[in-house]
Amino acid sequence: MRILSISGQNIASLSDRFEIDFTAEPLNGAGLFAITGETGAGKSSILDAMCLALYGDAPRLATGAASDDVPDPSGDALKAKDARAILRRGAVQGWAEVRFTAMDGQDYIARWQARRARDKADGKLQNVSRSLARAADQQVLASQTTAVTEQIVALTGLTYEEFRRTVLLAQGDFDAFLRADTNERAGLLEKVTGTSLYRAVSTRVFERTEAARQAHDALALRRSDHRLPSEEEQIALAEETATLAAENAAAAAERTQLQADLERHARHVEAARQVALAEGMETTALSGLAAAAAERERLALIDKAEPLRPLWTKAKETAARTATAALALEAKRGQRAEMEAQAEKLREAAALAEAAFAAKEAEFKVLGPQWDEAAALDSQILSAETELATAQAAAEAAETDSNIAGATLSKLRAEATQAEAKLSEAETEIAGLGAAQPLADRWEQIRADILSHAEAQTAKDTAQKQALEAEAKLGDLQTKAEALTAAVKETSDKELALQAEAANLSEQITALEHKHPVQAARQLAYLAASLGVMHRAGVDYAAAQQDQTLAIAQEHSGMAGMTEANAAVSEASEAFSRAEAQVAVLIAPSQQADLASSEAARNLRMHLEPGAPCPVCGSEEHPIHADAALAELAAKLRADLAAARTAAQDARAAQMAAERKRAIHDAQVVQAKAAIAATTAGKEKAKRDWEAARAQAVKFTSCPEGLPETPDDDRGAIEAAQLRINAAQEAEAEAQDKLGRKRKDLVDMAARRDILREDLKAKATDREALTIAKADAESILGLARQAEQNQRATAERHAAKVTPFLVSLGEPEYTLEDPNLLTRLEVLADRVTKAREAQQAGRQLLAELAPKMSGQVSKTDAALEVADRARKDAEIRQQALGGLRQKRAPLLGGELTSAHRSRFNDGRKAALSARDETQKDHVEASNLAVVAVTEHQAAEAELSAAEAAAKIAAAELERKRADFDLEAADLETLFAQGRDEVQALRNHLRSLDDALTAARAALNERKQDLLQHQKDLPVTAADGLRARIEAVDAAAITRQQRQGAIENQIATDAENRQKLAGLEVEIAKARAELEVWRAVNAAVGSKNGDRFARFAQSITLDVLADSANRHLADLNPRYRLRRAADLALQVEDIDMGGEARATRSLSGGERFLVSLALALALSRMGGKGGLAATLFIDEGFGSLDAASLDLAIDALEGLQSQGRQVGVISHVEAMKDRIPVRIMVTKQGGGKSAVRISGGAAG
Repeated sequence: MRILSISGQNIASLSDRFEIDFTAEPLNGAGLFAITGETGAGKSSILDAMCLALYGDAPRLATGAASDDVPDPSGDALKAKDARAILRRGAVQGWAEVRFTAMDGQDYIARWQARRARDKADGKLQNVSRSLARAADQQVLASQTTAVTEQIVALTGLTYEEFRRTVLLAQGDFDAFLRADTNERAGLLEKVTGTSLYRAVSTRVFERTEAARQAHDALALRRSDHRLPSEEEQIALAEETATLAAENAAAAAERTQLQADLERHARHVEAARQVALAEGMETTALSGLAAAAAERERLALIDKAEPLRPLWTKAKETAARTATAALALEAKRGQRAEMEAQAEKLREAAALAEAAFAAKEAEFKVLGPQWDEAAALDSQILSAETELATAQAAAEAAETDSNIAGATLSKLRAEATQAEAKLSEAETEIAGLGAAQPLADRWEQIRADILSHAEAQTAKDTAQKQALEAEAKLGDLQTKAEALTAAVKETSDKELALQAEAANLSEQITALEHKHPVQAARQLAYLAASLGVMHRAGVDYAAAQQDQTLAIAQEHSGMAGMTEANAAVSEASEAFSRAEAQVAVLIAPSQQADLASSEAARNLRMHLEPGAPCPVCGSEEHPIHADAALAELAAKLRADLAAARTAAQDARAAQMAAERKRAIHDAQVVQAKAAIAATTAGKEKAKRDWEAARAQAVKFTSCPEGLPETPDDDRGAIEAAQLRINAAQEAEAEAQDKLGRKRKDLVDMAARRDILREDLKAKATDREALTIAKADAESILGLARQAEQNQRATAERHAAKVTPFLVSLGEPEYTLEDPNLLTRLEVLADRVTKAREAQQAGRQLLAELAPKMSGQVSKTDAALEVADRARKDAEIRQQALGGLRQKRAPLLGGELTSAHRSRFNDGRKAALSARDETQKDHVEASNLAVVAVTEHQAAEAELSAAEAAAKIAAAELERKRADFDLEAADLETLFAQGRDEVQALRNHLRSLDDALTAARAALNERKQDLLQHQKDLPVTAADGLRARIEAVDAAAITRQQRQGAIENQIATDAENRQKLAGLEVEIAKARAELEVWRAVNAAVGSKNGDRFARFAQSITLDVLADSANRHLADLNPRYRLRRAADLALQVEDIDMGGEARATRSLSGGERFLVSLALALALSRMGGKGGLAATLFIDEGFGSLDAASLDLAIDALEGLQSQGRQVGVISHVEAMKDRIPVRIMVTKQGGGKSAVRISGGAAG
């Protein structure tokens, strides 16, 4: 990945649009460039723009808690980590864009943009928009935030955190690789070197080993699960199957008979239950008739009094009307008196209100002139008060200003005197330090040279010691290499001998496999299975034939029974139809006779008069007068109807019994036909199985001759053939066992050979490690010699720079070895610096105070004059206000004009309103009184009319009641029920009569049914029949389970014989494969892939540390990086005899140089691991002395030869001299900064 350009607008302090093009001069040809500017100018904002465009995040957002709120001009609060907070204050929109070359070689453009609603500075921030486009054709590849981030990671190979640790070393994150924990460092190394492939291989090896183990265990489990029955066991199973089939047939016939007997018992019980129910219904009907005797009497009285109901109703209505009219009259009388009194009272109130209003109106007119005079004086007084307040405030302000001006002048004069004294002291100090001034001018460089000289001397001694240690280590490694070579030869000889022994055993196995091939055992197994199928099919065929004979007999019996039942059903149906017709004919005459002989009809006939119309039918002829003849006719019709219903019930019962018998025989026929079809299908299936198995058996060359052609033939030949085949299978099985033992021996030899080969591999690895160690030792020796020379030259170079200054100060030549030299020089340089600072401060302060004091004198004089004029003006205005107040005091008792006038006006308005209101109330009350008089007169008329109507109605009712011989109290009770209720009572009594008739008819029918069922009862009781059925069913279930178990056993036997033929060969093959994978898994396999990945990552870290140490030898030769346990990093302190230290113990400058060395090493590895070819370093150089800074810049410039660019962000002045190409960020005021590029032709 390479950054081609960075552009943006309104990103933090970068308000104007900027673009940094790394493909254009002078940046295109610069391997090293600097981003410079004052602190806070916005240098890091350029890197923020790059990160926003690529990942939608920025380094500065990593600081602070995620829950912290940041105020926004829109009034809302933003979270501290919200990327929109980078938008410049007052800007309505901002954007960042990066053009880069991805790992696929193509250029892409990533863009980030934020804006405010309605394009207003206080508008609400909208959601961030992001996009990724291909630069060649401008095609947008992604426009959603998540999708853009995923595409960026895919194209660059870096997540945001990885980008910050390898490409962008931001402020505070420069030593991120050093601070990373083990897991974070492992992830970064995996990304750098692509060791995810090793993790995938390790996981795949582990999974493949587990699969091989499971396959081997499954085969072994299959072999342990198989057991083949003997020939005697097979014959016994066949005989047992035949016996079970015969027992099933007999049990089925017995159960059918038992079920029929149990159903007859059930029908008898049901008939007895129906008789009991019918008797209960008869008892209930009789009880209902007895309980309704009182209701019958009440109904007769109601019928007698019914002609009086209209008169009684009218009398009730007129009495209620009279009572209502009396109550209404009383209420109207009270209302009339109340309304008349209220009207008189309101008339008096209206007269009083009129007089009060007239008095208020006269008073208001008298006060008019006084209000006008007082209002004019109030206005003048208000103006005078305002002018006085303004004058007094101006006088007080002028007095305050004059006091402040005097105090300020005094303070300035005191400060000038003090500054002159300090300036004199500083100039005296500088004069006494003339020889030390050159030292102070170059103090930082001189101090760095002295320190570098001491470090170089120490590093030279350390390099000498390392060289001696490397020479000793080389001799020891040579001795170990010779011993390892001899051990490898011995192991190789053993492996060759074992290989020859295995070849001999392999030839024996081949000869035995040729004599007893696997196909022979497999053919015998197939043949045995076919003979077993033939044997089972013959047994099934015989059983199906026997079941078919029984089913045919059952079918004939059922059809004969159906013929008899059909005849009985026809006869019973005809008898039922005749009885139903007779019942239908008798129902209507019987009901009419009952009505004619009822008590009500008898009462009506008693009141008939010759020639008068009947109140029921209207006829004037009344032919029937004999009640006894009517009763006799009704009784005869009821008896005939009961007999007809009994005959119908008997015919219906006979019909249902015949239909039940027909249904039983019909089910028997259906069951028999189903059994015939099932047995026919069973015979056909058994015959097909027989023929298919025989056809399969005769295909094999080892099949005996003389097998039966059909299942009807004798099955003895099949049994004899099974015996011969079983014997042949046992012989083959013994041969295969012998072959399996030899194969196991061969596998054991292979395992021992593999162990020897693994030993050879381990020794080869050890030899390779020794070779690498020798090369490392030789490299260390060469590096140590070179380091010794380099450090000696470095010490001499720094001594030459410092010596002239030491001579000028009178220091001896050997003074560089003095440990107190640096302290003495630092104290001297500090004195010069402080004296110069005091001198400069004093001169600057006096220059600033002179014009201030001159201006302050003029300000003080002017302030005193203004204060005097303001005080005199306030006194004049105070006198004028007093005169106006004396003139206004006698008017209106001193009260304000507006308040006095409003008070009297409000009283006049209140009197007017009261007068109008009382007059209105008096008119309304007079109208209501007239209405009340009219309503009282109407109520008196209504009461008179109601009383007259009530008297007439009561007299008429009393006259008619005497004719019927009924009391007034009886009428109240009888007429409490309406006509609908009376009719309901009449219908209820009639239904009770019908219920008794129906209950008696049903009881007779149920008793006949019970007698019929008693004749058909079986001898055995129902409980005994049920117990026997349960026993038969339980025995049948047991036989079915046993039959199923036998069939499964026979099928499993055939399948096992077929499977076991090649199982041993599969097990041996699976075992050999498992051993191979176990060895591989022991070396590199693991479930999560860590074993192989961590091994590759440790090698990568070693390479990274070695590469970083090459840079560190130039930057700070005192330290070397080394890998500790579990991917940890430590530093070796050469000055302390190679003592290992934690990286956190380094000082700030030392830590920066170590981090820089790691960053350069990562940059060198970027070409292979997919990291960017552009590196940005934000700050950190301020912690370096001048010499270390020179070395760091030299190292960074060296990356240009590798085709990489390094951008350094720093405010250190020395950086500007060493790096000609610069991106300068300049403050413009108002929190704004501008970006421009300097250097080369563009400078």
